[in-house]
Amino acid sequence: ATHAAFAVRADGAVLRVPLNGDAATEIVAASAGATTVAAHPAGAHVYYGTATGVTRVDAADGGNAAAIVSPLPSAVASLAVDAVRGRLTWSTAGGDVSSADLADGGREAALASGVGGAVGGVASVAAGDAADAAAAVLVGHSVPALHPYGTFFKPDVMVELSMATEGAAGRLAAGTVSAGDMFGSFGNGVAAIDDVDGDGVSDALVGLQADGEAVSSAGSVLVVMMRADGSVKGQQKITAGVGLTNGAALALAAEDRFGTNVAGMADWDGDGVPEAAVSAHLDDNLFDDAGAVWLLFLTATGEARATYRIATQLPLSASDAFGRGLTTVPDNDGDGKQEIAAGAYADDDGGNARGAVYIVFLQSVGGVGGTAEYRAHTKISATSGAGWVPVSPTDSQWFGYGITLMEATGSAAAVIAVTCHGDDDGGNEAGAVYVLALSSPSSGVAA
Repeated sequence: ATHAAFAVRADGAVLRVPLNGDAATEIVAASAGATTVAAHPAGAHVYYGTATGVTRVDAADGGNAAAIVSPLPSAVASLAVDAVRGRLTWSTAGGDVSSADLADGGREAALASGVGGAVGGVASVAAGDAADAAAAVLVGHSVPALHPYGTFFKPDVMVELSMATEGAAGRLAAGTVSAGDMFGSFGNGVAAIDDVDGDGVSDALVGLQADGEAVSSAGSVLVVMMRADGSVKGQQKITAGVGLTNGAALALAAEDRFGTNVAGMADWDGDGVPEAAVSAHLDDNLFDDAGAVWLLFLTATGEARATYRIATQLPLSASDAFGRGLTTVPDNDGDGKQEIAAGAYADDDGGNARGAVYIVFLQSVGGVGGTAEYRAHTKISATSGAGWVPVSPTDSQWFGYGITLMEATGSAAAVIAVTCHGDDDGGNEAGAVYVLALSSPSSGVAA
């Protein structure tokens, strides 16, 4: 697969197309009537679907064909190879999704039947380890094109299926993902948020950083209302011109990547509804790709009634990518209000792209029904933050690419873990995680 591409000709033949420009070779005869094709990453075998089943053949010449499964109730619409679990997943025009062993077709399992209509595409995703693999199913539309960073699609519905248990289908993002969105941007940022709709169940924030509904790759965020059993009750999308009320505005531009990261916040305005922080790490409001973090003040229906952008208040430079890492932290300055920790992984303090983390202190404005705004900040980098210096003083460290809150203990207001995935201590770009204890209550510098 690393040396060739595979395609289905209109007459149903499977072709092997060398990447060096040589002539294509027919490896499956037109009489087989292939409808779709997928190659194993190792390149030894190709799998193709027909109107009646799925077959495996040698990638080189089509020899040693073996039926994986046959017959099927309707034609195969799409195939995906999960090399981690050694499984093949396929969808049919009739709305069925199944999987089977790559080796011999054994342990065939129906994952879902009639998942809302014709299945246009299916993709296997290894999440963490082999046992947690999942299938994301696109219902109602075909998958029109591939992209180096993923697959572009326009689904009416996206459904997630557990391949580990061959079941537990869950309907996600119905009607919320737009044409031109990048497969993989759904869930690029994800975080819990306190109960938004007042049903006593905590809800979720999901970022779609490449959403193009407002403008190309401007991004969006979903406020997802959950049920107690973990299923989705509903969702509200927020992007430029969508999900805004009470005159709120969200000034997003192409490639801002709003939704890169998300964080649930406390109720800042006293209306009983929590707020949200959403990063747009390529925001150009201050400088090109300097980045920004937006505060969204939510209603009980998940809309934003007010917004506030943090960018111009900070000493950012072009390409800092502020907001790529994002979390909230407990009160760090003694005012009883939480703060925000956000990474600018390409910050140049001390050298090129060594990175930085900003602790941003906020203050309430307007009481009940009001908002919050920037009050002060502390920067933690190779040259800022009480003399704190990375262990590896080299360029392209990318300190601040990811941040998570660990705990609040003793005299420290918070302990945060910060990724530095370009760190060279264990080898070239082997990566590292720094655990930082923030002093409290004071200026928020690293202890």
